[in-house]
Amino acid sequence: MFTAIFGALLPRFLILVGWWNDQAGWKSVFGNEIWLIGGWLFLPWTTLVYALVERNGMSLLNWIFLLCAFLVDLGTWGIGVFAARRETSRYGIP
Repeated sequence: MFTAIFGALLPRFLILVGWWNDQAGWKSVFGNEIWLIGGWLFLPWTTLVYALVERNGMSLLNWIFLLCAFLVDLGTWGIGVFAARRETSRYGIP
């Protein structure tokens, strides 16, 4: 349960707090609020890491960090898919 809270709520909370404290900085990174809202909804870890590393330029190490964050986001989505699959497979068993 702690993993679900950490994976789902923490990055969204950090993005919200960061945006509240420095709206101009977030706008300079993403350029448009649509990208920020979409990232907040669907890929929060990737959005958070991109906001942190983009200001220094996208070096190889920064791309590696971004890839790791993307994999964490995919893992967060994947946990829900596998949990739902397990429940639906039990439904058909008498």
